[in-house]
Amino acid sequence: MSIKRFSSMSYILIIIVLLWACVSVMVLGDVSVYDENNLLENIQALTLGLSLLLFLMPLADRSRNDRLIAAFFSVLVVGFILRELDVEKFDLPSIIVFVGSGKGRNAMLAIGFFVLLSVAVFNFRYYFSLAKCFIRSRVGITAIIAGIFLIVGDMFEKIDIPHHVLIEESFELIGYTILLAAASSVARREIRSDTFIR
Repeated sequence: MSIKRFSSMSYILIIIVLLWACVSVMVLGDVSVYDENNLLENIQALTLGLSLLLFLMPLADRSRNDRLIAAFFSVLVVGFILRELDVEKFDLPSIIVFVGSGKGRNAMLAIGFFVLLSVAVFNFRYYFSLAKCFIRSRVGITAIIAGIFLIVGDMFEKIDIPHHVLIEESFELIGYTILLAAASSVARREIRSDTFIR
């Protein structure tokens, strides 16, 4: 099965889950769908897991010069996954719980982004050009739109209106789904810079 077809099937599944969640809450009065570690959060985690796999794929292709972008989004998605999953609630070794939550998680992500920044600095002209090309590309715009949905979803967490958690979780799931679309594009096509790498 191609990446594009697999992604399309994922979008259909996510749309069905979103519609079911809205019907469950608004019509059936079942608010459990947006509880911690329930339907919406589990689908969010699954969507992020798929996104991570797709962002990791270009890292195995040494001929691609956009691997730093894929690595950046891989670290970012790991951060999102650890934000959505309460690692400390699972029966896992203490070292995994430490690295996956709280200060350990923050330190791990900070180290990851620092390493990526360090790599970019060594060939700053190329990666600056690549970043500009990425932001202007369809996949870059898609990633920015995903970020906007996540920011809006986070805003609803602090707004006291009926079913604000449903709205928050739904916006986040839409954002993660759009990010999955960006990951699918990155996995299939190299983002090219107008500057040659040295």
